[in-house]
Order: sequence, then structure tokens, then C-alpha cells
Amino acid sequence: MTERLYFSGNYQILSFDVDFKGRAHLRALMNYLQDAARGHAIREGFSVFDLFKKGITWVVSRYHLRVNRYPELGENILVKTWASAKNGYYALRDFEVYDEKGNKILSATSSWMIIELNTRCPVKVENLFPDELVLPRRALEDDFPSLPIVETLDYKVDFRALFEDLDFNRHVNNVVYSCWAVEAMPQEVLFSSRPVELEINYRSEVFYGDQVEVITQKPGNQNGFWVQQIFNLTTGKEVARVRSRWERHECGERIPGFD
Repeated sequence: MTERLYFSGNYQILSFDVDFKGRAHLRALMNYLQDAARGHAIREGFSVFDLFKKGITWVVSRYHLRVNRYPELGENILVKTWASAKNGYYALRDFEVYDEKGNKILSATSSWMIIELNTRCPVKVENLFPDELVLPRRALEDDFPSLPIVETLDYKVDFRALFEDLDFNRHVNNVVYSCWAVEAMPQEVLFSSRPVELEINYRSEVFYGDQVEVITQKPGNQNGFWVQQIFNLTTGKEVARVRSRWERHECGERIPGFD
């Protein structure tokens, strides 16, 4: 019975999903999580397509990921996801990703809300799906406290929301926020390291053509974490807060296809 509460999806790491060292981008891994969540919601009848008929939709509020290892080009991975809690205006969804040897390479937890399409006001989630579909098990223990703000501005980068950034809700997809956060990191970090932990607090929507700005603070008194805020320069709103921890590439790491 417990196994039915999980949804599992199998994915292969493809050439357009990897970085210059042949390892999956964080963006790719988050897209696999999102696709598995979509498959689960479709199977159980509470997908965005089902909600659209009721004039409501899902939006993500928080994400917290820890990556033990980034899979390589050509690897097959298994993504498991389940509804881990629902309370008031929030529903929690957790994830685990395994490699072909059964090793856990990623753990994640997330918090979601339902909003009315017309008013964008939140709707309680209690009656959306039955309690029997909830598996009270967390991949990561996190009660989602407030993330810190940037106190010292070390870097600043601007972006524009593109047409291909939009999802079914016609706003920028949640994965794009992580892309902005990564792209706003200094070049020396990008070419030497990877994010091994990422937390995002989504605070407002971004739409096609909006100009966004990412400000970044280097690790100081944040216990080795980089702190970022994303602002919508078009609307003047803060759209996200991000906290991340990065580690250097493994020594002697091979590049698939160049052995």
C-alpha cells in the first residue's frame, strides 16, 4: 500500500542537459523533479490541467535540494516523489533521486500553494486530494524558515524573462529562478564548483518581458552559504530569495566522451 503513494520516473541524462564536464546541470535535475511531480499529479487527478477546470492552479513556494553527486552524460536515474504533508494553504512534496546502482544522489523537499487564476489569491488545499495519498515522510527535514536577505552587495546581474521561460501558467517557470541564481554567480565559481545545496523562496511571479536583477553576497557569516535576492525591476517586487552552498569539482574528474 505504501508503495502506491510514490510515483517513480526513469530518465536518461542527455547531451543538452550537461555542463562542460559532462555532468548534469542543476537545471536539468530540477526539470526531472518537476516532470515526476507532474506525472504523479496527473495519475492522481490533481494536475494543473485538472485544476484549470476549477479556475485554480499550483504555484511553488519553496524548494530545498541537496545533491550528493551530479550524474554524468548517458547515466540513467530514477526519480521518486510523494505528497508528504498538507496543511492550510500549503502542500508539501518530497523527492529522492537514485543512480543505476541504487545510490541516492539527490534529496529534495518543496512547498506548494494553490491560487485562483483570476484573483491570484491562495486557496486552502485540504480538500484537493484525500489524506490517503499523503505519506508523512520527509526526504529533507525543513520547516521552511525565512531565508536571509543580502546585506553586502558583492555582485549584480540583470536578466530578461524570455518567452521560452514561461510555463502552463504563463509565468516564468520555477526552474528558471534557479538558472538566474546560478548564472549570477562569479565566473571563477561557475568554472570550478557546483551547487551542492540550494534553497529558494518564491515570493512573486515574473512574466514575459519583465526585467529582473539578481544581487549576490559572498559567504561570510552565513556558514559558507551564498545569499541572493532576485528583484523584478519592471514591477518593483522582490521575486525570490536564494541560499546556496557550492563545492569544487572532484579532482581528476573525467569528461565523458573525452577519455
